[in-house]
Amino acid sequence: MRKTTSTNFENERKLDQFCNAHKTLKMVSGRWKLSLLFSLSDSELSYQEFKNTLPNITDRVLAYQLKQLESDALILKSKTKGKSQYSLSTRGQSLMTILYEMSKWGNIHLS
Repeated sequence: MRKTTSTNFENERKLDQFCNAHKTLKMVSGRWKLSLLFSLSDSELSYQEFKNTLPNITDRVLAYQLKQLESDALILKSKTKGKSQYSLSTRGQSLMTILYEMSKWGNIHLS
């Protein structure tokens, strides 16, 4: 967490006001967020299924990144019989179109 009195914090706040692309990239930046979103593009997953899909992610980081994606309204969390299930929200589904295009761009230009 950055100090709200720092120059970096103030610069980032101004950039957020100026550039919506910056705000969007902040929502999906993080080591695991894109992998989590792409994992949900086919079906909903439980916490344990994420752990199985991404075995190198720590519990702390997984919980934190899921919480951030949920607070940014990109994913939904529901509980069934005490088990948490995660799915893409409508907002998250609309973002996937852009992420797929970014992935295609990477396949063409970075391979």
